[in-house]
Amino acid sequence: MAARRTRICLAAALAALALAGAVVADSTRGPSWSPVVYPLQRLPLVFSHARHLGRGTACAACHPAAASSRSAVDDLLPTEAACRVCHPIDRARPDLVVPGAPPVACRACHAGYTPGAAVARVYLTPPPLKFDHSAHRATPCEGCHGDLRGVELATTEQLPTMASCLRCHRDGAEERHCADCHLTARGGLIETRFAHGTLVPAHDGLGDAHGPGFRDHHAQEARQVGATCAACHDQSECVACHQGVIKPLDFHPGNYVLTHAVDARRGKPDCAACHRAQSFCVGCHERSGLGTRGDSQFNAVDPARAFHPAGWASAGPGPNLHARDARRSITSCASCHREDECLTCHSAQPGSPRASPHPRSWRGSAQCRALDRGNRRMCLRCHIAQDELGCDWQAH
Repeated sequence: MAARRTRICLAAALAALALAGAVVADSTRGPSWSPVVYPLQRLPLVFSHARHLGRGTACAACHPAAASSRSAVDDLLPTEAACRVCHPIDRARPDLVVPGAPPVACRACHAGYTPGAAVARVYLTPPPLKFDHSAHRATPCEGCHGDLRGVELATTEQLPTMASCLRCHRDGAEERHCADCHLTARGGLIETRFAHGTLVPAHDGLGDAHGPGFRDHHAQEARQVGATCAACHDQSECVACHQGVIKPLDFHPGNYVLTHAVDARRGKPDCAACHRAQSFCVGCHERSGLGTRGDSQFNAVDPARAFHPAGWASAGPGPNLHARDARRSITSCASCHREDECLTCHSAQPGSPRASPHPRSWRGSAQCRALDRGNRRMCLRCHIAQDELGCDWQAH
């Protein structure tokens, strides 16, 4: 595993060999850049890609092994021997100047060089990628690394981003999978945690950019055809959050218990996705003195202390003003009332007025039949006998 994590992406190496300029700790990054894919680097070099390409120097002259390299651990940086082909370097004479020849003094290439001191070394953190340079020989170097003829110091900025890779590797014969380029571990899932950071999708090429709020609002991306969630996430992660007994405590912001009423009335997010209204919500409200069974300041008998106005609900004919609000937001009702209170009137229990909660012409309608087929147990909460399904209750 450690060996795999130390692989050097060949694409990274090829662009980094052209490392020019003075000491740099990562240059300006592009909009689709990931500091985990291409970590920070130290480049104590003075080098101009623009000058060398301007003189007609081919990429293969400095990086001859790139065309045949297949391993991501290959070191494609030019050695001093490659530089000696043009630069008559003499280590015994660090300040040597050869008239008419390219620079040969040590400080010409090594920024901050001091006689007698160790030369600062290039440091590149291996990116967690797999790459086969030989498979891309037909692609010109500038196809992945851009035009370097105007670049002095080539850094991670000149390495290909996922957006540039997807120009070729997407639908059709060139379709690829995440694990083709990213390192994998446990059960074939992509490794996402490294010493230099955590890998998180931050691009729009595949429609799975993990932007702000993605953890709580990712349903649309998860449902789309070709979703790549399974490349990094095991299904057990989804189940643990969506159906787990213990929910993530950081789903709601701090002090949410005092502000959740707005979301509960609006229905977004859907409280019922995690909480049972008839146990969790009502239980908490009753303990807080806000329910019908708890000790509260409201009194249905005393009109001066009633929560609802007169005529809100009645056992017989009457205005029953609650019907409109119940249809609009039943979750508001459930914040104080338990289901059995509703069944006192809206059921076939003995003594009940058998008031139907359904609109007129409900019996036998398409929606009635669909709900009956989908979950008959829900119908039996009110229709307590099998022969009462599709009943002839009066609608109020």
